Amino acid sequence: MGQCDQHNQATLSFPESGQHQQKQKGDIVQPLKEQEKTQLWLDQFGSPADRLLAENLLDSISYCPLNEFKNSLTKLIKNTLPPKTASALFIERELQKTRAKLPPPIYESKKTYNPRSKKKHLRAQGAAIQAVKSLKYTSQDIGSETLTTHVATTLCRSNGTRFLLQPTANNVRDSKVRNFVILTDFIGSGDRAFAMLDAMWNVPSIRSWHSGRFIKFWVMAYSGTGQGIRKVEAHRFSPIVAVVTDCPTLHNSFDADLEDMKSLCKKYGAHSDNPLGWKNTAALLAFEHGAPNNMPAIFISEKNRGKRRWAPLFPKRVTDVLHQSAQVTQTNLDSLFSNALNSLQANEIAQSPRFKRSDDQSKSAIIVLLAHSQGKRRIAELRRVLPLSLDTLIHATDRAVRRGWITNSGALTLAGHKAIRFLRRQGKKFFLAPAPVAPYYPTQLRAPH
Repeated sequence: MGQCDQHNQATLSFPESGQHQQKQKGDIVQPLKEQEKTQLWLDQFGSPADRLLAENLLDSISYCPLNEFKNSLTKLIKNTLPPKTASALFIERELQKTRAKLPPPIYESKKTYNPRSKKKHLRAQGAAIQAVKSLKYTSQDIGSETLTTHVATTLCRSNGTRFLLQPTANNVRDSKVRNFVILTDFIGSGDRAFAMLDAMWNVPSIRSWHSGRFIKFWVMAYSGTGQGIRKVEAHRFSPIVAVVTDCPTLHNSFDADLEDMKSLCKKYGAHSDNPLGWKNTAALLAFEHGAPNNMPAIFISEKNRGKRRWAPLFPKRVTDVLHQSAQVTQTNLDSLFSNALNSLQANEIAQSPRFKRSDDQSKSAIIVLLAHSQGKRRIAELRRVLPLSLDTLIHATDRAVRRGWITNSGALTLAGHKAIRFLRRQGKKFFLAPAPVAPYYPTQLRAPH
């Protein structure tokens, strides 16, 4: 996972594909609080008020299944990098710690005679550092870099002239690589990505290529926090950061309840040195392959000694409880749409012929439009209305943008207002509201006076 680890113009998204449209029915995430394991976790909160806050916090967690991670990251790389120039893909991973100011260089350098200057210069030689390597030889603990490496390997095999995985220094020269790309699943604090850039800076040849403007630097991830992205962008290489979606956090998911949520996490996560996650990131994003250590401690940190013990929802950052909840039927999906319309006080739209004829992706886009019309534009707010997976909500929002209902910034357009009025007006013709009072039937008849 990215080291404990929106404002960027290079934060990108892309339109959905037909393949994604076909698979959406199976990627819904049911509310976590319905599961037995989650109920046991919620029982640890000492008061009804704290438990209610914890339930709202649960509803704000976004989940990224493995297939979505692979497909979305692949599309981001292919659609963002220049198509006619070669790109070297480097996998972000933890680097060996040293006492030096900079981490070990990604390439070794040797003094080589230059016939032009008639002097010896340091020149990058040999292979790059390994893409996957455990620094703990006793347990061989390897993180999400294995999955990111798989994505990169597939890209390189499908187009070996455009993409090169951790190429040798000579291969960089021979292939005329123009883009150095660091790949990761998640930019939390930005520490690891920054360290990888420093490892590149520690190679004189790379500094020379950068000075001559021969290469550009990129950092690409499925998601990233605002503070992590800003840190990476501030590196002296000035890399371009591109993510599929911004990361929902405690700080950008709540308004009136924000201080209460912080107090809840600090109260029950006091056993951890980082109750709000590493560097107070407080990420509310979990992957099928694991939860980042940027999540609040109540989700990932265990306390098994002393009076006040604590069992996290994702022990050792394993998110199987989320994976087990990700399979629902079409009936469940219809129920989610109905509940979403009810929470948005738009029950009549369910009876609109246009809504009924729409496919699931269009219904999701309509609900996203309604949510935006009520000021619910952030991913965490959308998930509380419609508990779909993160990637599905992104594509629903993209569809609403393509139809001209909302702008890229989330503002409603004239077409969006018209669409809502049409659906409400059409639905009211067929909508029967429940009677507020049960009808009265007399049980005894009296003769008229």
